[in-house]
Amino acid sequence: MLVAQITFAQQKTISGTVSDESGIPLAGVNILVKGTTTGTQTDFDGRYSINAKAGDVLSFTFVGLKTKEVTVGTSNTINTTLA
Repeated sequence: MLVAQITFAQQKTISGTVSDESGIPLAGVNILVKGTTTGTQTDFDGRYSINAKAGDVLSFTFVGLKTKEVTVGTSNTINTTLA
């Protein structure tokens, strides 16, 4: 008898805020799940929400600032600062 187990990665909603080095929220930051077409942008207050799974890499880009990549872990909140 052969038993196969299939495990599906669970999508979850990741949310947080993006700010600059001075702590000012950034509106219009692009957030993309690397290697996919899934993405979103921050609102006027620098907040965002995106569906991803643990192990996915979120890429944060904003004109004039360095791109930052963050790996999704167990937390549902990822706050980041762009330089």
